[in-house]
Amino acid sequence: MIFDFRLRPPYRSFQNLGIFHPPCNEMPPQKHHARPSEAARNRDFDAFLKEMESAGIGAGVVMGRRVPDDAVSVSNDDILELGRLFPDTFVPFVGLDVSRGVAAVMVELEKCVSGGARGVALEPAMSLPPRKADAAVLYPVYARCEQAGLVVVLTMSFFQGDLDYSDPVAVQHVARDFPRLQIVVAHGGYPWIPMVYQLPLVHGNVWLLPDIYAFNPMAPGNAMFGEAMQWLDGENILFGSAFPCYNMQQAVQDLTRFHLSESVTTKFLHDNACRLLGLNM
Repeated sequence: MIFDFRLRPPYRSFQNLGIFHPPCNEMPPQKHHARPSEAARNRDFDAFLKEMESAGIGAGVVMGRRVPDDAVSVSNDDILELGRLFPDTFVPFVGLDVSRGVAAVMVELEKCVSGGARGVALEPAMSLPPRKADAAVLYPVYARCEQAGLVVVLTMSFFQGDLDYSDPVAVQHVARDFPRLQIVVAHGGYPWIPMVYQLPLVHGNVWLLPDIYAFNPMAPGNAMFGEAMQWLDGENILFGSAFPCYNMQQAVQDLTRFHLSESVTTKFLHDNACRLLGLNM
């Protein structure tokens, strides 16, 4: 069974996200390689479940998104609801945005912890004003997540503000200051390669989630992701399709061109996620 660490299903408020209007795998730069997804194009949740099954994906993280504009944010209530309705399929990661004030964010975090959240998704460069991952205003969130055993996902790439906002050095600072906090770098900090690959080697609490930049062979430097999986011996690197930015079946198939060993492939597609989340599936 494959575990997909980055899913945004076409469910309730997820359908408001710009990545569905049109589906981002039909827009540059993805469209030059991507196979269309009817589930994404029609924003059809039942078709999404069928696409998961066809891809061999049995479970995954429902990744939240909270930015200053509510119109393009996802309701944490919807994420927690998916976790309750499909407890064997979806692991809820809620979204938080410090633009709304630290006190309000901490109240929201406590509500989500009580509601069954297993992780928190942050996009520091999208807040107002933009922040780097090691901004002091984020430290209360990190401290509470470390205490509660929640995984923190930091979305970092060239789409997240100026390039220095995705510099992996900021993640290194957080990993050092919160050694028991498990930190996932979504989009793999692209294009900060190969520097970002060294983080898991020196900080065992850092995990890489390169998603679309690992699978799309047209992404400059793409081959390095395959090399990184070998470099890390398959440890601390996670599979994520980033649906709807990638057809899930195509994401799984595109992985084969790296010719990974069976051991590394199993860690990447399943074992690492289960170890990180404490799952037995």
